[in-house]
Amino acid sequence: MVATRLELNLMRLLSRCEALAAERRDPEEWRLEKYVAALEDMLRELKKQASKPAPELLNEYSRKVDFLKGLLEAEKLSSSTEKALANQFLAPGRTPTTAKERTPATKTVHLQTKARCTGKMRSELLGTVSSA
Repeated sequence: MVATRLELNLMRLLSRCEALAAERRDPEEWRLEKYVAALEDMLRELKKQASKPAPELLNEYSRKVDFLKGLLEAEKLSSSTEKALANQFLAPGRTPTTAKERTPATKTVHLQTKARCTGKMRSELLGTVSSA
């Protein structure tokens, strides 16, 4: 089945969001949050369309959008322990978003975020100043 314009836009924005999530961002950065909200709207519209993609593909899109939403919510938590715990419960996507990826970008983002949280917790426990 041929992807609709909405689905192509969703895939492009999803790929951009995954790239933004992988970068170290300024806490004041607002783009990712707005982009994820736009992804939710696009996904809702895609589910309403008559020529929607296969259910498995829709589930994968939903999974990735939910992962990004959860990641944003986890970043808002105050302590690094809460962030690490919230990060453990996030479920990254199972398939790559673009053909160029060997492993799903959400899985990479998940591992990076987990490492960041663990490093911050370790430095808090040991009383060292983190350079991050």
